Amino acid sequence: MQRTLALTLILLSMPCGAQAQTPPTDPHAGHAGHGAPADAGAAPTDLDPMRDAGVPAASRVQALEAKAKAANQSVAAATWQAIEACDTCLAANDLAAVLASRPAIEVKPLEPALVAKSKDTANTRARAAAARALLALPADQQPAEAKALQPTMLKTTSVVGRMSWDPKEFQAAPGALVCIEMNNPDSMQHNMLLVAPGALSEIGVAADKLGEGPEGKRRQFVPDSPKVLQVMGLVAPGQSMQLWFFAPDKPGTYPLVCTYPGHWRLMNGKLKVK
Repeated sequence: MQRTLALTLILLSMPCGAQAQTPPTDPHAGHAGHGAPADAGAAPTDLDPMRDAGVPAASRVQALEAKAKAANQSVAAATWQAIEACDTCLAANDLAAVLASRPAIEVKPLEPALVAKSKDTANTRARAAAARALLALPADQQPAEAKALQPTMLKTTSVVGRMSWDPKEFQAAPGALVCIEMNNPDSMQHNMLLVAPGALSEIGVAADKLGEGPEGKRRQFVPDSPKVLQVMGLVAPGQSMQLWFFAPDKPGTYPLVCTYPGHWRLMNGKLKVK
């Protein structure tokens, strides 16, 4: 009896909320005005490392290593094949990051193919991946075509608790190679999409609808629309990610937007192509 009474007194003396020490599984849970999507706690278990975003980097590399071993080729070669086969899929930017991180001894044999793709006038994600890989080579091993690329390097940061980026407006020349790096010190996940001029609301509403069903988590809340031009997948708190792409050839103002449901109305910016 005395032991029970003592325990009760200890619990009553703790500050309000002190008993709940387990953090929410979803970093968006409890954020004022931004409820978590219905499927926020459901982690997809059948993602394709060659096509889907949201695959842990180590798992993606492991799958590429297995693919390379089965085909008796380098991981860089297997990754480049996956990029070409997934030119518009959600994994494109993540696969490009893997290719750029591979040792030069693996990437150099791919140089002719990478140079050819980097010159392709079609504004594809594979083209940006090729340019990124060439620029990742040591300076003394880069072909002349890589040294002539001169990318526009941009950086932004998610403002903690503000649902915004700083800065949130950028400029690039038509057709220029662009790298946007997003640092995310916030407590929430954020992604970044480049969308067609005038499509901000359409894509934002579509992203909100994705949050109502199981497909949203699988797609990292990226609507399946031709108006989505470039995709940086969800960036976890405390992490950063780069999005490489060739700017549209047509001058105009292209919205940048975070499409985690509920974020888009505040967390958006602009890329002015002129």
